[in-house]
Amino acid sequence: MLWFHGVREHLIVTQGGLIAFLQPVGGNRHDVQGLYALLESSFEGLLVGDSAYWPKIARRKALAAKGIQVIAATCASWHFQNPPEIAEFINKHRRPIERVIGLFDQQFNAARTLCRSPKHYHARRWTKALAHNISRYINAKNKWPIESTTHFRAAS
Repeated sequence: MLWFHGVREHLIVTQGGLIAFLQPVGGNRHDVQGLYALLESSFEGLLVGDSAYWPKIARRKALAAKGIQVIAATCASWHFQNPPEIAEFINKHRRPIERVIGLFDQQFNAARTLCRSPKHYHARRWTKALAHNISRYINAKNKWPIESTTHFRAAS
């Protein structure tokens, strides 16, 4: 058997590519737990996710009451399929989000961490998210490619 020890990070990214929220969830938890963690946050708005972000009916109602609307992809094997316009909307909006997540991983080696205490882990991750956002601002101000990883150290 394979075991996974650690955490998975769920990033909420704005349409402009800024990291708005970072939620660590235990590595042994399902992805939807990152969505449920938003119930304890101040996040409101539309969340576009992959097929792992389908909440249970009771949780969907709780999310809606809090102002969180979830649009998630469907798997080909499911009986329910999104209408074509929703599937197109999801594909269009997820590509830039996946790009930002990949960029975040590349910039900061986000797949691994040396911090073992929760306090230092959270401080390190939020500092990296802030540096990511600042690097996008610096790149735009200097007319460099916005998604360049070359200049992120200036923000750090």
